[in-house]
Amino acid sequence: MRKVANIIIFVLFWLTAAHAAPNYPFPQNWQYKYGTRPALSPEVMAADTQTAYLDWSARYVTTEGCAQGAYRVHRYTAYDFDTISAGIGWGMLIAVLLDNGQNQSQKYFDGFWQYYQGHLNDSGLMAWKIDRAGNILDQESATEADENVAMALLFANKQWGSAGQINYLKAGKELITRIFSYEVKVSDEDYVVKPGVNWGGKDIINPAYFDPAFYRIWKNYDKRWLNVTDRAYKLYEIFYYRYKTGLYPDWCVPEGSTSYLSYNFTYDASQVPLNIGLDHLWHGKGKKYLIRLNNWISEKTGERPDLILDGYKLNGTPIGKYNNAAFVGPLAVAAMVAPKYQSWLDALYQHLVLMETGGNWGYYPDTIRLVSLLILSGNMPNLWDIKPLRDHDQLERSQFIPTPKPLVWGFILSNNRTE
Repeated sequence: MRKVANIIIFVLFWLTAAHAAPNYPFPQNWQYKYGTRPALSPEVMAADTQTAYLDWSARYVTTEGCAQGAYRVHRYTAYDFDTISAGIGWGMLIAVLLDNGQNQSQKYFDGFWQYYQGHLNDSGLMAWKIDRAGNILDQESATEADENVAMALLFANKQWGSAGQINYLKAGKELITRIFSYEVKVSDEDYVVKPGVNWGGKDIINPAYFDPAFYRIWKNYDKRWLNVTDRAYKLYEIFYYRYKTGLYPDWCVPEGSTSYLSYNFTYDASQVPLNIGLDHLWHGKGKKYLIRLNNWISEKTGERPDLILDGYKLNGTPIGKYNNAAFVGPLAVAAMVAPKYQSWLDALYQHLVLMETGGNWGYYPDTIRLVSLLILSGNMPNLWDIKPLRDHDQLERSQFIPTPKPLVWGFILSNNRTE
């Protein structure tokens, strides 16, 4: 009888450890240290974010082609349901921030991390492209993805602790070290983020792959990340003085000139306003770059978010044809920089919430839309800068589970997630 009791106690302990109660359950609804937020109630924005999460996870999270216990984010029909490492990175950030009694997203987080580890290249970083059956199609890494995974692992340590089956802190610190070793080019005191292990750095870089908000935390483990942060702002400064729009190119050389890939503001560069915006919200940096961009885009569109296009030359000449959440979301984050953009921010937020989701090419805009909503609603705080929600008032607030709104445009074509 005692043996049975001990087994029951062990099972209960294992379940508790495997599904730790989050220290920061969604929704957080934080007012960031810097900047502002949309002029809507926290409950409304939390419900909008929850709806977007349910829509996104139903479409793009699956176990097909995964080992037992693993999950992956796929890119839907346009890419034959393949997975890229960027999807795993975004998925882990989403999962760690949305965990609560309803979502219980730690299992997805752990499953994404398992998938990452199951598809490593020789550098110990995830191969960037995997087919739906789990076969590696390209061994090269994607730095943006690895950065998001590393930050998500550090957040997981804050969210759930590292005493369970996965030592999140150890894994995150090890990944940060590998990123610096393999994906940062150090030359003559110049610290440039490469696109991957085996290419770029001198002849080509991607401005969207600089994540200064993350680096200011990583400096606690390696002070050289401050040099990488400074290099990001050196790049922003180049374009600040070269153009009046606040736009950045998809690709360039480290000195800011053209490379052999796109020099326009399209689907890579669209993330730069989000990256700078997050650095401002967390650390108070980058304000003048965000102001430049807001002044230009709000005037260009007459403060009509539906007139934002999915591509511009750096001088502001439109080249895009479509209104896309991959652009609207990051521009909304950028508009959080100052109260004088409140009406523009509110318009961007409302438009983003009502945008159509899904479709053959929906993976990327839907993912950026969800990440943007997390930030806009106060649910991507810097967990290194806040205490767990322990006092009574905060705990009551954090346990509010929003009722998702009916999908306005989103129609779930098929539930690809299997459990």
